[in-house]
Amino acid sequence: MVRVVHVGLGDWGMNWASSITPKVQAIEIVGYVARSRARAAAARARLGDCAAPFFFSLREAVERTAADGVLVLTPTETHVELVSRALALGCHVLVEKPFVPTVSEGRELVRMAEARGLVLMVNQNFRYFPAAQHAADIVRGRDLGEVAAVSIAFRRILSYESDAKAHWHRTLRQPLIADLAIHHFDLMRMVLGSEPVSVYCTAPRLSWSTFRDPGTAAAILVFESGATVTWTGSWEARAETTFSGEWHMQCQHGDVIWACRSDRDVTLDGDRLAVVDGLGAMRAETLPRDQVFGRVAVLEAFATAISNGRQTWFFPSGRDNLGSIVLIEAAIRSYQTGRVVDIRAELDREGQKGISLSNKHGYRV
Repeated sequence: MVRVVHVGLGDWGMNWASSITPKVQAIEIVGYVARSRARAAAARARLGDCAAPFFFSLREAVERTAADGVLVLTPTETHVELVSRALALGCHVLVEKPFVPTVSEGRELVRMAEARGLVLMVNQNFRYFPAAQHAADIVRGRDLGEVAAVSIAFRRILSYESDAKAHWHRTLRQPLIADLAIHHFDLMRMVLGSEPVSVYCTAPRLSWSTFRDPGTAAAILVFESGATVTWTGSWEARAETTFSGEWHMQCQHGDVIWACRSDRDVTLDGDRLAVVDGLGAMRAETLPRDQVFGRVAVLEAFATAISNGRQTWFFPSGRDNLGSIVLIEAAIRSYQTGRVVDIRAELDREGQKGISLSNKHGYRV
């Protein structure tokens, strides 16, 4: 069993603690790290007296529990400090997306993990849904020939449990392009099995928008394989899709239409995939309904990688995730400048302005 310290006890961290980690038998949570005694007390009240001990320093938690790994579920601006400290302490790391604020910071963490022979994994949980994996298998197997064009449409409007949560989301830096579309852009790379060449992104400032940064955007991306992807996304549209968005893949000998993740990794109700053959006949594919999926599957993959070194071809390592981070940075730069951005040139840039700059969350490392 892999011994893991859980860092981050906000709303999302508590969702992991109550709904995800208890389902993974290969993982034992041996400690929690909180940034305040009040946060620790609130977490203990929700988790019960049988919860693992609470700490206020990552070093103390790792050293006192002899942890193998660290689960980092804190805001993006804290990731570099926490991940680097966990790696320095000799721990494997699973970190929530977005991985890091900038590509250059991510590169340093990847080098650090690889130099120590440690697993560094990013929670790109949309990769672990049956529809996404089946779509990728169709492309990899060339079942329908080459992919010519892909259209993806994401639409969602959130209801908030409190004014505080509404304020948090609406003032979050890049709530659509960085915080949500990181999943879509990451899936593009996984499903197409190709890397992006260029991106053009536009993000209109809607007069009625309540978001500080754009809540609605569109992009055109060109991939090395020759495929062109058109993506639209909005946190302000009422005709809702699943969180993956609705995908339509135009291939040489037919089309693939699919979607996944309709809720917070609770069910597979939103997973569906259909193939349209060359004659226009549509066939709904039967997807597995009994497999582990979403964040539970991510955590199981993390435990497997630590225990025996096995990683699937779609394992979201820190190194692989750099390609998704650079794509997000390029999309943001594109809408800010109004220009097409060359992704390969973007990969060579260092010291860039990141997705999130503030660092006001006081975790002791």
